[in-house]
Amino acid sequence: MVVALLTIILVLAPGLTSVQTAKEVSDTQKKEFVELLKTLPVKGEFFTEEAIEKAGPYLPVLFALTREDIEKYDIYPFLALSSGLCDQKEHREYAVSHFGEIRHPILKLGWGAMLFNQNSVSPQIVKFLRGALDSKSQAKLLSEMLGPGFEDFQKRVKSHPYAKRFVLNSTDILPLASDIKAFAYVER
Repeated sequence: MVVALLTIILVLAPGLTSVQTAKEVSDTQKKEFVELLKTLPVKGEFFTEEAIEKAGPYLPVLFALTREDIEKYDIYPFLALSSGLCDQKEHREYAVSHFGEIRHPILKLGWGAMLFNQNSVSPQIVKFLRGALDSKSQAKLLSEMLGPGFEDFQKRVKSHPYAKRFVLNSTDILPLASDIKAFAYVER
């Protein structure tokens, strides 16, 4: 049984293991993942369960993608796939453990919000979201992602116990626009 499962993983994701990190992902793997994404089955706006299962082993690759890697593509399919992956416990656990490896700023913002809404948080995630909410451009993007639930989300992040423990600086947040300035918080 275990051998069969490992064989399936190796067939579906050659050269990729579940312990691989975003730092170990090659440009070839990124390109293969983007091509795979184009072929995954969808139902309406979202990916099917079959698509999520097939994409699961590629989570480190998704986290390794940069702006440059996907600048010529719409971000929506990457976020929709992320939503499906985040619905599964094993992928949430990986995401919490490897949150700092998410390279694309919009994907990182989306994953942070989804993980927070699933009550799968770490101090790093709450710290990131707290800083993002104090950035006009990132807060606007979060508002667009979350819709009418934004104000509640904002209150929950700002009141979270982890949100009050940190001092942030500009290196803690991936800038989305050139107008983002340094951040400084003290425990209140």
